[in-house]
Amino acid sequence: MHFAELQRRLIAALQSRLRNGELTERRLARLTGISQPHIHNVLRGKRTLSFRTADLIQERACISFVELLEGEGTALHSSGGRPAPCPLVEVPVLSGWLGPGLPLPRESSPVEKYPFPGAHLASVERPLVARLAGDPKMRTCFRENDLALLDHSPARRTQLRRHCLYLVNRAGEGLIRRVTWERDDLLLLWGAGAEPDPRPEPLALGWSCIVDVIRARVAWIGSFLEPH
Repeated sequence: MHFAELQRRLIAALQSRLRNGELTERRLARLTGISQPHIHNVLRGKRTLSFRTADLIQERACISFVELLEGEGTALHSSGGRPAPCPLVEVPVLSGWLGPGLPLPRESSPVEKYPFPGAHLASVERPLVARLAGDPKMRTCFRENDLALLDHSPARRTQLRRHCLYLVNRAGEGLIRRVTWERDDLLLLWGAGAEPDPRPEPLALGWSCIVDVIRARVAWIGSFLEPH
């Protein structure tokens, strides 16, 4: 497979998520720091992506290489020319909400589940879905009643990346934040990372293990779509 084909599949995956309401051009621009007009032109085929920009979009839009290699949504049957069906996996939904002033949910609902394409979960460890409450400090990243797919991989919870979002246990609250280190303290950062944070919030670990504070990495955020 050529790099050009991978880039074509990346753009097709972005277009699919825009059609499904999982992303908007504006949100993608904020996540990546790339101008919205440039993203619009790329999606319309009027501009191309550099390898560096393609890597940035792929990582921050949480599009897995498995999805690109499988060509999800673009693979065709050998006969008929119709898109190959994508199996869905139902992921448990946490009971309660994540947000400031709310207790960190500990249990998943015995009845509520949310379907995801299997390819989206290929690299996600112990996936869970959480419903997000309104959070003024993160309004550039999500809105009230959005859903977050949580990845509980210990490696991804300890190898922190500044641009990624994490579920943080702040004294019993469950918050979605970007996180970075400063000496022996964690800093909780606001927003999508396109601009410097005005007042990062220090969070001392003390005797706590980092995986007790960083409870999960956010693999995906999207709108909760009520059935028609």
